[in-house]
Amino acid sequence: MLICFIGRYIIERSHRFLNFVNATMNFQPQPYIIKATHVSGGMARVYNNTYSCFKYCGDKIPLSPIPLDEAAARYAYAQINEDINLDYSSLGGELQYKYITPHIIFEEDIISGGKTNTDVTFWWLSGGIPLFISQQCGKPLEGEHGFQKERIFVDTQFRRTPIMFNRPTCTDMVEKPKSWEKQLEVMKRLGKLFPREVIRIDVYGGGDEVWFSEFTFTTAGCWRTFQPIVTDGVLYAVQYNKIPREVINADFIQKVLRDDSWVSVSLDNNGSHLTEYTGVHPSPVDLCSRLQEYADKAMKETLFQSCIEEAKRLSSFPLRCIVTHNNRLVYHSFGLVANELDRVSANDNVVVCLEGYRRMQGQFIIIDG
Repeated sequence: MLICFIGRYIIERSHRFLNFVNATMNFQPQPYIIKATHVSGGMARVYNNTYSCFKYCGDKIPLSPIPLDEAAARYAYAQINEDINLDYSSLGGELQYKYITPHIIFEEDIISGGKTNTDVTFWWLSGGIPLFISQQCGKPLEGEHGFQKERIFVDTQFRRTPIMFNRPTCTDMVEKPKSWEKQLEVMKRLGKLFPREVIRIDVYGGGDEVWFSEFTFTTAGCWRTFQPIVTDGVLYAVQYNKIPREVINADFIQKVLRDDSWVSVSLDNNGSHLTEYTGVHPSPVDLCSRLQEYADKAMKETLFQSCIEEAKRLSSFPLRCIVTHNNRLVYHSFGLVANELDRVSANDNVVVCLEGYRRMQGQFIIIDG
């Protein structure tokens, strides 16, 4: 619930604005949040007659709760002035913030008010379709906030996915929220407003009801990368209709993200298996990016591009194997078809590729280092 809305005009032209802030903070029903509409951060909480700023606060603004008195009003006044005059679009190139009229809002704090038991839930949509969701799973300790804690990613049926982004994850699965079906219905309806975009829609859903938070167009300022990387590929492919819409569902998302048909196997110069550099990957980009990590700076791009070219050649096979050795500069790349797979007894795709490597002559690609 929005309980107060203050524009720049009032703030810049009121000689007694500090008194206004003081009166407003004491008048509003608690708990409530103070934040700007045109920046990410500067968020403060008033709860149990205390004030604290808890997200991207000014250097001199207290992070621990202090009594709700004139000193708290001065701190709030300082934070409000800093935020209302900030051109947030200039900090990270998120130009959409430039077109949001600066305002300060006082709104109901549904977390402290007990209406949700988790921080905001992030729904990623592409082409208007809900695809995957990030929910808080870690429990805040004393002095911590939900947005600082671990998160898990799930599909629309609330099954765990292997996605990680910007936060560590939890070992244990969490309970499905009571509001889950309501959240999904809300997302399907809101998705119709963005039929050609990738968007993150943020809601609070850790209770019986669904509380809208915001639309996010540039998650983490586009500074972070999903793991696995194919997650971004899914968003792109759905946005640009590279995938038939009738096949896009929770099972499809699980199949893509958990694909293990791209295999990297590393051997030392004597042909011994190096397990630390070996693994299965859901996409060629994930595989080649992993190999790229072990190259020196001068070789990274060459290594990646050569790997991708080999991956294109293998794309039609059900199992794709790229074997590296000699400091990962020599490739043996091959694909295995169904009848060849039947001759290999192991179920582990790494073992299958190793057996296949022993059975056939791989194609050699030597990168001049």
